[in-house]
Amino acid sequence: MVREVVMSRLVLFLGSTREGRNGERVATHLIKLLKEKNHNVTVFDPLKMPFEMLRQPLHFMPDASAAPEWLRDANETLKAADGFVVVTPEYNCALPPALVNMLDHFPPASYRHRPVGMACYSLGQFGGMRAAAAFARAHFSELGMVSIPCQFTVPTVTQNFSADGQPQNERIERNAEKLVRELTWYVDALKAARKDGVPN
Repeated sequence: MVREVVMSRLVLFLGSTREGRNGERVATHLIKLLKEKNHNVTVFDPLKMPFEMLRQPLHFMPDASAAPEWLRDANETLKAADGFVVVTPEYNCALPPALVNMLDHFPPASYRHRPVGMACYSLGQFGGMRAAAAFARAHFSELGMVSIPCQFTVPTVTQNFSADGQPQNERIERNAEKLVRELTWYVDALKAARKDGVPN
């Protein structure tokens, strides 16, 4: 029996707004791998979307219909997504303010019961794992996402990825592929589960 291939919708969040940021190196390769697994990927980039410093999230606004159209459209994209990917550096052992600010604009209900895969990177040897372990998983959980066990950690990112997003060694390539395989499994499993309803 041939299994029907259904395209899934993912949102990939870029975490950095720094000049010369390296997240696009990592994201470029992940997007390639995700598309090979039949995922449709929409990128949320805080450099290209007009996020301001958060004053009031969408779900706290007295009249959400008065929110900017781009923000309401972005929220609908999140609600329609089957899963998420976060590509983030580590700033002072924590998550970048631009990433947290972007995520917190939207209601937890827009993320709930969908898996999230994380790729973290740094110029140094730790690959962003301190921010991932201490902050990211807890934050994603508070937003209602299901953080998958696998984590893609990229130390010395400028050595492990070329400027155009090509992995420079087999270990990095294998680890990226592992993240995508596991995320795909969770996307398929939770999408099937949501068809029967979600807990209230």
